[in-house]
Amino acid sequence: MTVDPIYEGSNGRYYTDWQIDRKLTNGTWTPCLHETETGRRLVGIDDGELLLLVPTEATALPTCVELRSDGTTAWIVDSRRSIP
Repeated sequence: MTVDPIYEGSNGRYYTDWQIDRKLTNGTWTPCLHETETGRRLVGIDDGELLLLVPTEATALPTCVELRSDGTTAWIVDSRRSIP
């Protein structure tokens, strides 16, 4: 499965398009700006903070970040983050 694009967030985390759409759809994030030429996106997150999302290639992901898929949906798993 090819996943395009993958985004690097200004918070140091990575997201697939599916993860971003899900957060926007369920109201966790609020869309602010989408720069169509570069694909960069700006979204509102907790407490009025902004998150910049910049498209990146899967080959540019750090070794601690893994792209997983069930054949239909793709998501990012980051081994640096602990699960509460």
